[in-house]
Formats: sequence, structure tokens, C-alpha cells
Amino acid sequence: MSYVAFQYAEALFSLSVEEKQLENVYANFQAFVQAQDEDIYSFLSHPKVSKKDKKEALSKAIDNTLVKNFMNVLIDNSRVELLEDCFNEFKKIYDNQHKVMIVFVYSGVALDDKEMKQLQENLGKKHNRNVTLENVVDPSIIGGIKIEFEGNVLDQTINHYLHSLKSSLTK
Repeated sequence: MSYVAFQYAEALFSLSVEEKQLENVYANFQAFVQAQDEDIYSFLSHPKVSKKDKKEALSKAIDNTLVKNFMNVLIDNSRVELLEDCFNEFKKIYDNQHKVMIVFVYSGVALDDKEMKQLQENLGKKHNRNVTLENVVDPSIIGGIKIEFEGNVLDQTINHYLHSLKSSLTK
């Protein structure tokens, strides 16, 4: 992620709050980014397509005025390649404001709903935040789980234990 993308995202977020349209902007921005495919990206970033034509096409595709204006600014400044990064930064700011913490849980097999719910509740209570869990199945994990969130890693896997044991035995 770049600082430039953060600046654009922060500006859009501030305007959204000021205009009391945060939820609508978030939904529209997310929908547009998810709908974007290689053809749309090629069209928006192609140097031979005029900025006017790009803006006209987007005016028909985007309902929210703030998102439309945001896209126009990206087009005017030739920063369309930052669109996804801008959304990711916007989402981080949004999640932070709403006390949402994204947690990745790595396990050898998919965790069942009861395990996910219990883990979500425990992490939510511990960090006083709303926790969103994403279970990533990694077949190389023999047993246990590894949890990653906000740059922190809690590795309680058998793999980690065996690696630590091997390291201490070979010293």
C-alpha cells in the first residue's frame, strides 16, 4: 500500500463522514471495486481513451456522487491504478472507526462454526472490538492453529512447536 492511496482514501472517508454518507459510500465503493474486471481496468487506465470518455462511462455506472467524484479525481490525476489500494486503505479506516478487527486463523482443517464462534467471542472480549474471522486451511499444519491480526502472530501449531524443539536440540 502506498501513502498516496492512503491520502486519497482518507480524503474520501472525511468527506463521507462530513456529508453523512459513510455507509452509502462504503457500499458503493466496495461494489465498484468488486465489479471491476480486467476490461474495465484496461479501459480506465488506457492512455488513448480520453478522460472525458472515462468519466462519462463512470457517471452511468456509479450511483453515489462522492464515489463518482472520487473516481473523477483519480482519472484526472492518472491514478486509476491506485483504485484497489485506495479501497483497501478506506476499508482499514472504516474498520478502525467501527472497531472491527480482521483476524486470519490458519488451521490444518476447516474449523467448525462452534469453534469459530468461540474464538471470535474470546478475541472480541480480549481486544474490546468486533472480530471478523477468516479461516485459512493450510494442509501443511499438523495440528493446532495460527492466528494473525494487525501485525501480530500467535502460532500454536504443532509445526511451530516441533520447529522450536528442533532448534533447541540442535544448539
